[in-house]
Amino acid sequence: MLRTTGFLAPELAERITDWFTGQPTAPTDAVRRSYRALERETARLFEAVCRAPSLGGLGVRVRQVRDDSEPYRDAAELCAELRVHGSMTLTTFGMVARDERHPLLGGEAGGVLDQLRVVHDVFGHAALGVGFDLQSEFATWLQCRALFSDAARPAAFCELVGAVTAYITTGGKPALHADLPPTELVAPGPLLCR
Repeated sequence: MLRTTGFLAPELAERITDWFTGQPTAPTDAVRRSYRALERETARLFEAVCRAPSLGGLGVRVRQVRDDSEPYRDAAELCAELRVHGSMTLTTFGMVARDERHPLLGGEAGGVLDQLRVVHDVFGHAALGVGFDLQSEFATWLQCRALFSDAARPAAFCELVGAVTAYITTGGKPALHADLPPTELVAPGPLLCR
């Protein structure tokens, strides 16, 4: 159902891409505060994903690989591994980025960017059972946004919606940067498809 009805209107996807690929517009102090909150909250969520069920966690085992290839043919494989085996494979950001580092989140293997991808995959893709297309990615954001505080949500939007939308709509990986979205992109109202 989520994959066929869509959530993200083409006009909004275009505006998100233009914003993300443009020059940062948010005040530097606000960006740093939001990204610090995102880093703290991502670490907490990642720990809950990996913590043993006997201790209140999900007990997901994350295997990081340093490989150029994708570990899954599609989202169904990722979801199946998480649901059946309680594990997932992640091509570590540290391998993929090579020389490129995020201006505020770094680029270490197993660091906050890798942790954010695990949180996004477990609480988003696997929880909803959706793919990696634009509408599924946006549905995953709608699922995951409640996990983040008001302070962290703008930075999370930049990383989970801005970067992904720009990548899908342009077909090329956009440069990493830190910014906070304009309010009309975070709460688009009529631009969302119903």
